[in-house]
Amino acid sequence: MTVKMVDSKDARANWRDMIDLAQASDTDVVITRYNKPVVAIIAYEDYVAVQEELRKRQATRLTRRLEAEAVATMIASERVLAKEWDTPEEDDAWANL
Repeated sequence: MTVKMVDSKDARANWRDMIDLAQASDTDVVITRYNKPVVAIIAYEDYVAVQEELRKRQATRLTRRLEAEAVATMIASERVLAKEWDTPEEDDAWANL
């Protein structure tokens, strides 16, 4: 299996060639942006073969992101709850509502 790294600008200019390369040969095309790999073009047959594992990895990535967001929310909530809310200023603000 061969991997061809292609800059996103070149991939855009040669899109059909990238598709043909991934489909007709044993070459996977990895598109980079700022010299970092961001996506891969693989033959559809290969995609179907790895689809279940791909779904598991995507679910894991989503779960991790949601867990990180939940932790950030908890930390922010703790800061709010730790604040002293029973102050004369607070009482005055509520009295005028």
